[in-house]
Amino acid sequence: MSTQRNRLLVSFTANERVQVDALADQLKLSVSELLRRLALGTRLPDPTDFVAAQAIRDLLKVNADQARLGNLLKLALDVGADDLSPAHLARIEGLLVEISNVQAALKATVHAIHYQNHPRAKLPE
Repeated sequence: MSTQRNRLLVSFTANERVQVDALADQLKLSVSELLRRLALGTRLPDPTDFVAAQAIRDLLKVNADQARLGNLLKLALDVGADDLSPAHLARIEGLLVEISNVQAALKATVHAIHYQNHPRAKLPE
């Protein structure tokens, strides 16, 4: 079932249009959605939420890279463990532990950032 929408004509000067476009870009909204929210008094998104969300995405990418590195190290151990000296094996095992620790720290940081922006969210135990 389609909704019937009514179009309103709003005129802006060139400078005003630049400002409206810039605000819409900053808030990641279309110009129509921005004007609709402003006219109806609906809450606008907080730009700091976007910064936090981008930080979380960046940390999750690093976490995925860490996981791939750990998997490659495990594969190296499985394939060539017979050819490695005990010192090399110990060093690789130490790297695996360090990668695991970094991943845990990254996950904790992601949860802390998320909780800071969404205080009602539950912190993981």
